[in-house]
Amino acid sequence: MRTFLRLLICATGFSVFNTAYAAESAEIRAQLNAQHSSILSSEMAAKIVQLNVQEGERFKQGDLLVAFNCAEQQAQLKKAQAVVQAAEKTYEVNSRLTKLNSMSPLELEMAAAEVAKAKADIALMGAVLQKCAIAAPFSGRVAERLVQRYQYVKAGDPILDILDDSQLEVTVLVPSSWLKWLKPGYEFKVFLEETQREYPAKVKMLGARIDAVSQSIKITGVITGKADDLLAGMSGRAIFPAAATAKDGGSVASGMEPMRPTAKDGGSVASGMEPMRPTAKDGGSAASGTEPTAKHD
Repeated sequence: MRTFLRLLICATGFSVFNTAYAAESAEIRAQLNAQHSSILSSEMAAKIVQLNVQEGERFKQGDLLVAFNCAEQQAQLKKAQAVVQAAEKTYEVNSRLTKLNSMSPLELEMAAAEVAKAKADIALMGAVLQKCAIAAPFSGRVAERLVQRYQYVKAGDPILDILDDSQLEVTVLVPSSWLKWLKPGYEFKVFLEETQREYPAKVKMLGARIDAVSQSIKITGVITGKADDLLAGMSGRAIFPAAATAKDGGSVASGMEPMRPTAKDGGSVASGMEPMRPTAKDGGSAASGTEPTAKHD
């Protein structure tokens, strides 16, 4: 029984040893994501009168993407401006009357308050009119158009899904044991299935939290060099070379230190255990170390 257990341990040791070294050139699933992305939504209830981009179309920061019908709000702004003019005239007249002692100072202060109130209404309408158009917050492309021109939308309804593909990021989940050697700036390669090509990349930042269950951490990398054929959402494998092996010779993929043979007494290469020796006394069994039964006359 002891012989069987030791042979099992030796076989298990060889399996761990071989697995550790086979995984030195680690390949982990990776995906490309846009550095900036957003879903533009309506801030008001109105009808769309302009929708200037199609799906996949490029735009620049500040370009007009969507415009709403704001005729009612513009009319209210003109009305507020007229109210301001009337309030200012009233204040001027009351100011002259106050100097002639024909009006009390309180009435003059009330006229001044009406002017301030009318100007506040203009500022309010100006803020509403700013919601009548949606400009591009950054340069990029339209990933999806969620509405059509002349469609009536409510406040909060999504309109455009946009992204910035000027520099795509590589997202990878790696074992947390890699933090011993994986640092920002570390170079690796990304093989994408859609293009069947490899691209150079480097680690941009490490995640802020380790998942305790899977013992993994998310890292973010960037594609280095120019690559015009890449699109957000492409996926493939992140290839970490064997040069990243830990200083003590540990495995890149598992962070484990491989087993080494012991030098004394011809120990097992896989397990580092000493071989079994037969007992010398009374002609004991070499395999089990038990004493033979005595003969009776």
